[in-house]
Amino acid sequence: MTKIGMLFPGQGSQFVGMGATLAERHAIARRTFEEASETLGWDVMKLCAEGDSARLTETANAQPAILTYSVAAYRVLSAEWGVRPALGAGHSLGEFSALACSGVLAFPDAVSLVRKRGEFMESAGGNANGAMAAVSGISDERLGELLSQTSIGDSVIVLAGINSAMQRVVSGDRAALERLTLLLTDLSVRVTPLNVGAAFHSPYMKKASERLREQLEQCQFRAPEWPVLSNVTGLPHDGRPESLVRLLTRQLTEPVRWLSCMQEMHATGIDRVIESGPGSVLSRLWKSFSPETKTAYSDDMQGITTLMDNHRMAGYSDFLPRCLGIASATRNNRDDPDAYRIGVLEPYREVEKMAREQAEAGSLPTEEQLRKGWSMLQSMFDTKGTETAERIARLVRLLEQTGTSHLFRVSESINGGVEI
Repeated sequence: MTKIGMLFPGQGSQFVGMGATLAERHAIARRTFEEASETLGWDVMKLCAEGDSARLTETANAQPAILTYSVAAYRVLSAEWGVRPALGAGHSLGEFSALACSGVLAFPDAVSLVRKRGEFMESAGGNANGAMAAVSGISDERLGELLSQTSIGDSVIVLAGINSAMQRVVSGDRAALERLTLLLTDLSVRVTPLNVGAAFHSPYMKKASERLREQLEQCQFRAPEWPVLSNVTGLPHDGRPESLVRLLTRQLTEPVRWLSCMQEMHATGIDRVIESGPGSVLSRLWKSFSPETKTAYSDDMQGITTLMDNHRMAGYSDFLPRCLGIASATRNNRDDPDAYRIGVLEPYREVEKMAREQAEAGSLPTEEQLRKGWSMLQSMFDTKGTETAERIARLVRLLEQTGTSHLFRVSESINGGVEI
């Protein structure tokens, strides 16, 4: 079965009009924007769809707006397409979006938290002239030398992000960035200013990080529905509240190790990536890292449809072989040869023949054939006297691995704990 990774963009991805089409077409997206508006006390949808660009770019506005759109898009992806990620990661602010979508943070808490995070960033001492830029085409060693050379007194510029094998992000005082840009231009290095209003992920965020820690310590963190990677370590959060507080605090003053996050995703077998939120910056970064991976982003729902159709078909092709594997691996707790022949052997051989013909033809099973595989398992469980807990565990895993939860439902019941 293919494995989906979710990406959540950070500040700078915002644009006027974001989320408008999604909210117009999907009630669950509209409700998400309404929930955010009720929490914050102002109309988030209006700012996103019709607001002034300068106002939307303000850090305290951009962060809750982007998070709201990212969560709304994920809810649509989950409800309409059955997206179930194996792993998620968000870039800077996007890490909070990922934590909200994975259930670690309740959505109203996440919206309030990033609103305050944005306010703290805006008011942090020393960042009134802060700026950031993406830099491509220079070695880490040489960039480090130039960062030291152009940091003079309190006018400092530092490494703020490792986005890909070729791209780095720098952050700091605007005057220091101008000095660095001049030197890099002379070296024919590409420098792209970022659409942000402060020096994020730099020492200028120290006071903001201290205030954010106070807010984080008041949060209620829950177990994730799927793992989320930390920007600081590039590894999954361990779920401990004290660890989440520490890493999310450090995230404001330390570089975003996005390349490490992508490497971890790749190492865990992610072979399809969906970006949930405005734009497609992270999808493009992923393509530069893993060109063979199929990607899609929430501003292109047709692309999402194609990706999820392919994902579902891959699961379909694996369904019957997995049913046969479950039947073979399930212990027989009864001694009745005739019942075994009728309830296990005959349905097993029928499904085995279908699976063999499917494999030889290189075709996908029909929905009717999938249901025959499912029915074979029910018959097998009943005949072998399999306990309800084992039935449920095996069937839930089957649906998760093959992406067929929209066809079958597993629930505790008198007759074996399953329903079709």
